[in-house]
Amino acid sequence: MAPTFPQQFGKYVLLRRIATGGMAEIFQAKTAGAEGFEKDIVIKRILPHFSEDQAFVRMFIDEASITAKLQHANIVQIFDFDVINGSYYIAMEYIEGEDLSSVLKDGQDAHHPLSVAQCVWVTMELAKGLHYAHVKEHKGRPLNIIHRDISPHNAMISYNGEVKLMDFGIAKAAERSAKTQAGTVKGKVAYMSPEQARGKNLDGRSDLFALATVLWEMLTLKRAFLRESDFETLTAVLKDPIDRPSRFRPGVDQELDDIILTALEKDRDNRQKSVEEFNRELTRWYYKTVTDFESEKLKPFMRELYAAKIDRIRAEQADVDPSYAQRGGRAPAPPERAQKTGLVHHAEPSRRHLGTRGSRQVEAHPMESRMVPRSEPSEPAMTIEEPVPEILRAAAPRRAQSGAHAALPETTSSRRKGKQPQKSVEDFFSSPQTMLEEDGPSQAEVLAALEAERRRQGSDVPDLTLDGRIKGLEQPRSKTGLILILAFVMLVLGGIIAFLVAP
Repeated sequence: MAPTFPQQFGKYVLLRRIATGGMAEIFQAKTAGAEGFEKDIVIKRILPHFSEDQAFVRMFIDEASITAKLQHANIVQIFDFDVINGSYYIAMEYIEGEDLSSVLKDGQDAHHPLSVAQCVWVTMELAKGLHYAHVKEHKGRPLNIIHRDISPHNAMISYNGEVKLMDFGIAKAAERSAKTQAGTVKGKVAYMSPEQARGKNLDGRSDLFALATVLWEMLTLKRAFLRESDFETLTAVLKDPIDRPSRFRPGVDQELDDIILTALEKDRDNRQKSVEEFNRELTRWYYKTVTDFESEKLKPFMRELYAAKIDRIRAEQADVDPSYAQRGGRAPAPPERAQKTGLVHHAEPSRRHLGTRGSRQVEAHPMESRMVPRSEPSEPAMTIEEPVPEILRAAAPRRAQSGAHAALPETTSSRRKGKQPQKSVEDFFSSPQTMLEEDGPSQAEVLAALEAERRRQGSDVPDLTLDGRIKGLEQPRSKTGLILILAFVMLVLGGIIAFLVAP
């Protein structure tokens, strides 16, 4: 039986359920106070069966505890975290607007994309919030927060032109209770930095690479690294050069090209030193280049692009919440399927294609929610619980030696037929086509691949273990050697005893 609304949930009143995902459900809610005070909020509540999953609960608590320490105009705020009747929940800021991914898609469909200056401004605003998180201290200690999931889906633009960063669900922080294992990869593949894709220790320059990727895509309306598979996408992140944005977008000058391409260097030591330095360079370009600041404001752009939807939202809110007219509140959205943790908005009441997943087209519901948690981004969040270099090493003999990837070892099918790989593991790593296999081999497959390579090249090739050590460096001593050592020790002892007993 469907629940009825409004309903009481602790000190909050749930107005309606916006969405239900695989792990949590999202509600439009409000909190009331003295003298008619009311505030619109969003409640994100763990589904009952996940409340007993300690690992998930710990990650949920981490998200709340990390974000609650971040009080910045460019970060979605967390107001409350608690548990009611065994259900953990987060109360967070209500943003009336759209996620950046939707703004880019809807602007392109309407032949009214963000201007070059507006793209730079959005990036500048996101950089402010991101740098604040990077240098945030708590009780005199740096939190060392790395977002690790910067993407257009996790950036919001309100109808009033405010830009906010959200979803610190997989952020890495010094005080995070659920520690990330070394070599573990978390985040959307197409926005990973090379060092993140390799499972290395991260600093703020990893988020800088992802933010520059977002800016590149805003300007070009193309995907920077996304390919047909996760392997090819990771290969592009790790190896492929990237074109200058000016090749695809008029109005991008060489100075802006250089700023973006510096931030997209594969070697993080060649990038700007921090997101703050990147933001300073963009700010310098913006105020030197833009002459009409009023025409570049985001509020008129958003109000024009979403005029019909804003009117519909106002009408829906008046029907759902009778107090809307008196308090000037904002409208909740109709229910929609959940996509990913974090609140985002969609556009257009009409049915339209949002994108593709493989060969399947994803369509929006005629009454799309404007605050929908995304669990199915176009390139899914990817978590690998094995050290990345070892997965790459195991994948080496499983790749084809033909076509566009001729430098890679053989396919799985040829390996099963007994054919030997034509390239060594080290040759595979030096190849520009190095990829990460999507399913990830088991440890047994890793060891089998390395043993086959060692046998093929002969006994001179060291036998590597999973953690990269070389087997056989410490060989047991022979029996003859042990006897000689023992004889020497006895001889020394005999000399000492003879010296002691001599008159």
